[in-house]
Amino acid sequence: MRQLRRSFALKLIAGGCLLALVVVTGVSGYLIFSRAAQTRAAAQSNADNRVGVMGQVLGRFTEAESLNAASSVANQQPLQTALSSADPGGAVSTLFATATSADLSGQVLLISDASGHLLYQHTSTSVASRAAISTPPEAVRTALTGGQCTRSAGGPTPGGCGVELLDGNDPAYVVALPVVGGGQVLGSVAYAAPLAYQLERFQALFGFPTAFVPAQHTDREVRPAGDASSTDATLRSALSQSAPTSHAIYNAPLAKGGVGTVAGSFVPVRGAAGEVSGYIGVEVPLSQFVGDEHTDIVVLALISIFLLLLVAVTVILFVARFVKRPVARLERGVARIAGGDYTTDIQVRSEDELGRLAANVNRMRSSIAGYVRQIEEARARLDSALERVSGVSRALTTTTAGVGALQQAVVRTAAAIGGDPASSVLALREEDSLVAAATAGSPPALAEWSGLEAVLSGETVRLEHPGHGVMAAVPMFYQDNVVGALAVITPAQVEGPRRDIDVGVLAVLANNAAIAMENTRLFEQERQTVQRLLELDSLKTDFLSTVQHELRTPLTAILGLAELLDMCWGMWEEEPKLEAVRDIQVAARNLYDIVETIIDYSAMEDAQVGLNPTAVPLRMTFEAVLELVGERYKGGLPVPADILSDEDISVYADPARLTQVLRAVVDNAMKFSDGRGRVRVSFAAVDRGRRVRIEIADQGIGIPADEMPRIFDRFYQVDNTATRKHGGTGMGLALVKRMVQAHGASVEIISRVGEGTRVVLIWPTSPQSASTVATPHPEERGDKPRSRSSGRRAVPVQ
Repeated sequence: MRQLRRSFALKLIAGGCLLALVVVTGVSGYLIFSRAAQTRAAAQSNADNRVGVMGQVLGRFTEAESLNAASSVANQQPLQTALSSADPGGAVSTLFATATSADLSGQVLLISDASGHLLYQHTSTSVASRAAISTPPEAVRTALTGGQCTRSAGGPTPGGCGVELLDGNDPAYVVALPVVGGGQVLGSVAYAAPLAYQLERFQALFGFPTAFVPAQHTDREVRPAGDASSTDATLRSALSQSAPTSHAIYNAPLAKGGVGTVAGSFVPVRGAAGEVSGYIGVEVPLSQFVGDEHTDIVVLALISIFLLLLVAVTVILFVARFVKRPVARLERGVARIAGGDYTTDIQVRSEDELGRLAANVNRMRSSIAGYVRQIEEARARLDSALERVSGVSRALTTTTAGVGALQQAVVRTAAAIGGDPASSVLALREEDSLVAAATAGSPPALAEWSGLEAVLSGETVRLEHPGHGVMAAVPMFYQDNVVGALAVITPAQVEGPRRDIDVGVLAVLANNAAIAMENTRLFEQERQTVQRLLELDSLKTDFLSTVQHELRTPLTAILGLAELLDMCWGMWEEEPKLEAVRDIQVAARNLYDIVETIIDYSAMEDAQVGLNPTAVPLRMTFEAVLELVGERYKGGLPVPADILSDEDISVYADPARLTQVLRAVVDNAMKFSDGRGRVRVSFAAVDRGRRVRIEIADQGIGIPADEMPRIFDRFYQVDNTATRKHGGTGMGLALVKRMVQAHGASVEIISRVGEGTRVVLIWPTSPQSASTVATPHPEERGDKPRSRSSGRRAVPVQ
């Protein structure tokens, strides 16, 4: 290994042998893989053919045999007479005790009355060991209710037929026909063919294992003689694709015992109602299609050894002649240059890569002195430029004129570094691209410079454009992150040393500018924070004023009516007294609701409200909510309310909190309907039953579009004046938002001034759907796409 690391020739030999080994191994693996793929394809094709024939046999023979036998029994007059008697069960048993039934091999005869109760069953001797059937098959109920049996050959016939699980466990092909007498359905005749027996017949017919997988229990696979085992995961995945024929390669029990790899093909079979009730299939062992792979492997191994030896000899001869000797001369020459000898050239005796390498080493020796002088001159210029830029950067870090003014100062300084007539541009990073934020002069568009995106990785780039000149761009770092770039462009007409831009000075300016911009941004952010605090203080003042007004109104009504009752108690009749008491109750409820809203919102802010979610029926809840809202108004609801959904739908929520949310929304709809139109409530399941879409719509005054973004803010009201027409604390929708978020639901409000408002809630129906909160899809909201000029605006809350 030590000689291999030190010798280039040995590395070439080893590399050639390794390359040959990789190529041979790849070709060999491809051939072996192709052989295995051909084996699998042949087995899968054989299984497809056999399972197709098996499906036809089940439909054309088992179905036809059962239909003929059932038709013969159903058309007999004695059976019709027995079923129409007062005691059909005893009459049918007596009839079949004295007569010979149509006994089909491997099938069970079932006789039922018109209500579907089994009166008689007779099991064939070939399946006599199975238990009696206790639950009428679905095909019997289909035949008694006027269903149709869609036959594999011929048109449909009255009755029911299909594959189903008897007593929920035993798969069987069931054919049932109605027994009709006097124009009425008296009962049914059915033949049930257990698939365990049928699979055993099919296995003997096709010579390969057969199986059945129930559609409702794809993890269970039924084999001949009723044996059941777990379904392989590969087969379950194939069955879930709902293809006409499902294919899979997996391990399964073999007909001769043991377990082996098989190619399984399964086709769906349908039940009496037309649904897919299971899959029948054939499992063809791959072992019967495997050829002599051992011979192929031996031949490939011999070929590989021969190729490796041939490549090794060829590489050794080539390296000794064309690589080893020139490399030795080059090594001696480089050693002299490393020792400080810059006067002796390396002898060049060839024009190949090694000869060109030696010539380049000679040129490098003569260029070293010139490079040293250039480096010293550049350092002197850099020191001078750094001294100038340091003063500029100190001035930039103390600016308070705003980010825009700061950026303009930076690009003007950068253009000055490039000299006249250079231009400059400051670009900020937006994800994986740069967007110009400030310019000096007239720089070309950034999109016209190919390769500029390398600045985002922290590299300094120098680009040339035939029409625009030369660009030098440096990254702007803040806390080790690239936040933008500063570029200077020298026009194409500038020649000579003026085209060389000092990127060191430009980098110092860029980094100082990044820090100054961040300082300015933080200063503006603090200024905005102070402004927001002042706004919150104003909101607090407005809220206290609103609460004072809202509390005083019901209290004044309660105290005034109480004093009036006290003064006129002896003079008034009972009806005026009761009317005054009802007014006191309405005012007390309004006062209670205001206090309860404030307490609940405070508890939600402190995360003190506990939820006890369960399944809550929506229709019953809405009826209770409408009754509660009606109690707040003298004379009941101010506008009619309609519950448009008759479905029995439930949501997963805390009953009390759900009632509180719906009451707040319905109360707003009533209050802002302004005594016109109707309030319509509807709900329906969406997202495949995982959520419920609830909509409360009114035809009231609506909400202005510019007020929509703030309607969920606490203490906020569209009309916040002391003389406003509609009361309220401005906390109802804020509380609704918090409650909805706590349940994993979402709320959206869509409104147009003068036309009304729609509140759409997307509520989960289970704990699982509550854990994944999604923005309502337009189809869930029931909206159609609208143009920008529609005037509507939706505000989703998550």
